[in-house]
Amino acid sequence: MTDTTRWVERRERDLYWLADDELVPSLTALGWPQRDAVDRALANDAAAGGRTSTALLALPDRPERVHLRPVRHGGWLAPLWRGAILGTARPAAELRATARLRAAGAPVPRPVLVAAHRRGGPFWSAVVGTVHAEGARDGLAWLAEGPERARLLRGARAVGAALRRFHDAGGSHADLHAKNLLLRERADETCALVIDLDGARVGDPPPPARRMRELMRLARSLEKRGVSAQVGPRGCAAALAGYCGSDRALRRALLRHLPAERRRNALHALAYRS
Repeated sequence: MTDTTRWVERRERDLYWLADDELVPSLTALGWPQRDAVDRALANDAAAGGRTSTALLALPDRPERVHLRPVRHGGWLAPLWRGAILGTARPAAELRATARLRAAGAPVPRPVLVAAHRRGGPFWSAVVGTVHAEGARDGLAWLAEGPERARLLRGARAVGAALRRFHDAGGSHADLHAKNLLLRERADETCALVIDLDGARVGDPPPPARRMRELMRLARSLEKRGVSAQVGPRGCAAALAGYCGSDRALRRALLRHLPAERRRNALHALAYRS
């Protein structure tokens, strides 16, 4: 499959705009992509996630809402950037990667827009928008609800299945952690979405070593956030079962890389426990 979305793109000296043509009339009605319209939308903080606050944008005459996430630099140097990034290639690449993965069947949000404005010289401020997953909660917020055992195992299996589809579609996540997964529950069914594809790569399905590294990065995030014991061995086993399904060869291939990834996680733990 290929991305059949029609994209509207504008490149000007102080503005970059990439948006789904279907939603452009509604966005234009709100003043987008002008800077003051973007600032107004972001001032209405609706959720906290990742490196910065996010916001929800209601569209006139449309049922969906847009989840807006400012693009930021992470790490200990983040305060020095003051919300700026170099150029516009990074958010544009994220939007296009999300579109490609969605077209290939990956469980990712529908991408909507990138709006970027020059702050001076090579520095820009940018925001990425995707269709909001109504009723979904990020993995950490979901665990904070204290799901009972059957619900927890169902959620773990859903996460494993979603990550398998993401990898099979050719995705490699740059920063897989609990808050970059959304869980949505309906009756006795749970589904999961993979979000925040800043820095994600799209190509051939990753090999078992890369897959296991990303799965164990997720496990490391649970340990770092203090919720690893809540998930427990049964939750991890359920996630692996959801990931592998009946593919025993893949399961064996993944487990061959488990000792090395456990050593990697142990080294990381020395840093955040110190």
